[in-house]
Amino acid sequence: MKKKRSQRFYDYSLLFTIAFLIMFGLLMIYSASSYKAQLDYNGNAAYFMTRQGVIALGGFAFMILISRLDYRWYAKFYKLAIAVSWFMMIAVSFVGRRVNGKRRWLGVGPLSFQPTELVKITIIVSVAVLLVKLGRDVDRPAGIARIAMVVLPLAAIVAANNLSSGIIILGIAFVMLFVACKKQWPFYACGGLAMLAVVTAGPLAIFLEKIKLLK
Repeated sequence: MKKKRSQRFYDYSLLFTIAFLIMFGLLMIYSASSYKAQLDYNGNAAYFMTRQGVIALGGFAFMILISRLDYRWYAKFYKLAIAVSWFMMIAVSFVGRRVNGKRRWLGVGPLSFQPTELVKITIIVSVAVLLVKLGRDVDRPAGIARIAMVVLPLAAIVAANNLSSGIIILGIAFVMLFVACKKQWPFYACGGLAMLAVVTAGPLAIFLEKIKLLK
């Protein structure tokens, strides 16, 4: 008797969205860099767009390859991913390439990459694994604390060098917890406080400057 082959499902709307964003991004790169590329690269106005397009094609092919793997396979390596993320973030602080005054890139020969992108993937996989392991305990303070012990230290070391990426990492964990938890009022409360902080940040900064507590 022949073994029944597993069927794979692709979210084609998501695939189309990714392809659209890639094309839109390439168009914006061309629009912003064509003049400089034409001056610096012998009239090749599409130099930067072409280079980024090759990278995008490679990333798209890698995405298809990764999608063929069973997602449960990733769970076996989440602790290793956390350790590697820590190593990368510490390494970039000491030996990373300095660009615009910040060390955010690690170089491997002619190639370079930002370790923060690895941290984002690590957080997604690690939080997903922990949510499955916790089950109903995710609504308890001990469950939230266990996830926070993984997310907050990594988010802090990323934010020390790249504030926007640190905020994104916290946002990823926040949304995943919001979806998984049955009790959602604390998330609405946190969201309300965040909105209040954004609204009052400007007037508060002006007030602090007037009383000379902020320069």
